[in-house]
Amino acid sequence: MSDLGSQSSSTATSTKARTPPLLRLRPPPLPPPHCGTTSTPISSAALTVGPQSVMDDLEVASQQSDLALGHSLRVFLLCIFALSVFVDVLASSAFSVFTGPISQDLSIVFAQQSWVITSYAVTFASFLPFWGRVSDIFSPKPVFCFGFLAVGIANIILSFLTERISFFVIRALTGIAAASLVPTAYRLIHQVFPPEERGWAYTVYGMTGSIANVTGTIIAGLIDFIPNGGQMRSWRWFFRIVAAVCIPSAIFGYFLIPADRSSAKHVNLDRELIKRLDLIGISTMLSSIILIILGLTLGASYGWTYGGFLAPLILGIVLLPTFFLWESRREEENALLPSSIWRIPNVTVLVIFALITLGWWSVNFIPYIEMFVQVHGERTIIAAVRTLPEGLIAGTVSVILITNPKLIAHPRLPITVAMLLCIAASIIWCQAPDVVGMSYWRYVFPGMIIGSGGMQVVLLSTNVGIMLAAPSERTGILGAILQMSMQTSSVVALSIQAGLLSIHPGGIYDIRNVQASWYFEMGWTALWLAGFLIFYKPSAERHV
Repeated sequence: MSDLGSQSSSTATSTKARTPPLLRLRPPPLPPPHCGTTSTPISSAALTVGPQSVMDDLEVASQQSDLALGHSLRVFLLCIFALSVFVDVLASSAFSVFTGPISQDLSIVFAQQSWVITSYAVTFASFLPFWGRVSDIFSPKPVFCFGFLAVGIANIILSFLTERISFFVIRALTGIAAASLVPTAYRLIHQVFPPEERGWAYTVYGMTGSIANVTGTIIAGLIDFIPNGGQMRSWRWFFRIVAAVCIPSAIFGYFLIPADRSSAKHVNLDRELIKRLDLIGISTMLSSIILIILGLTLGASYGWTYGGFLAPLILGIVLLPTFFLWESRREEENALLPSSIWRIPNVTVLVIFALITLGWWSVNFIPYIEMFVQVHGERTIIAAVRTLPEGLIAGTVSVILITNPKLIAHPRLPITVAMLLCIAASIIWCQAPDVVGMSYWRYVFPGMIIGSGGMQVVLLSTNVGIMLAAPSERTGILGAILQMSMQTSSVVALSIQAGLLSIHPGGIYDIRNVQASWYFEMGWTALWLAGFLIFYKPSAERHV
């Protein structure tokens, strides 16, 4: 046992010497399968060497145990992971339909109605880095399963609430629990799938979130047919249906997801892991993100001259460089976001570039729903069907890219073409005299097809590119940062759009206000494309 342990330790040490862990752009190849149930022993001596040696030995053991998983089980687990992100995104997208009924039932004034969505979105986006760090240091399995279970329980509670303050509080707590699902799912996909299947798995996972973003109103519209009245209101049944999905999925995951042997505990290792959690860095970044998003949300609700908007925004902007200064003084292995991460080719560019993704859908999707329902008096399900082309084309593009992953293996060209299509969609929409009748088929429909299809290419190329470039020990935190960037894009885009909807009297009833926001989005997209072309390095695409 001692000899075998020494051999394992020396192998891990030699591997580490050849390739620094933080600079590995691709995970090491899995070892060949062994007969029977024999697993690689972990030397007791290694436990006293240091945390990195321990993690090297444990990662090898974990990879060997994952080989026993059959393909069918891996696919089933991927369905659970994809379902988690579907629920996460659905908790925001469906409320473009349910905000009105909830506000009416809970007596929420107009200025506070945006909090039906943002009470969830703020905590969800803000806690992603925290859970990303936790999933990278500790075992992601219990965090994922108990987080999924907590989301289900919180949705049951929400379905019975009759008072707005408690509703906002539970929605915020739901966002915290839901945030735990994203980085742990990234980490578990890396754990469950061999290297040759990870690109496909990450593509399926990324596609599910974007499809949920554009099909949420369809689901909400169908649920809206449930007879209304008291505790039978459709939005209450939405929460109950979500709970009915989350709780069984959490139970299945708990029993079927393989144990992560890299989470094995030792008294000395416990102290090192807690030290590596970087609580000061997490707290600083968490505070900065919450304050920035809170400021933007308050600005959209109460006006951009409102003092409550300026104070948190300025404080959040000040805290952000403070966080990076703190991280630069930390040891590499103990930092939340060590500087070496940003030196990985194109990672910084893609993380910043992700700020364009979900926000693009938000600023066209929500106004269309509101114009169809409020301005033209259509039923929710009809409005949802009108926006269905965005979801269908996104799904079609996803299937094409899953079956032909080489199309986005070199992101520069597909992202450039896709962004130009998004700009073209905005130009078409800005020429529309109306959004119904023949104007829908001449302007709205073609814009949805080329724009949503293009943005789906952008989203998947960004998602897969970062995950394949990430070192194995940083997939959780990088996945969290990527999703935080995407979620923040929606909050920022909607906040800016809210200010532009008041240029002309009438708000959403005057299409010129909506088109003004689309002109801004068109310029924003062009600016992000220019930045991508300038800073993206094609020479590093071999890593992606």
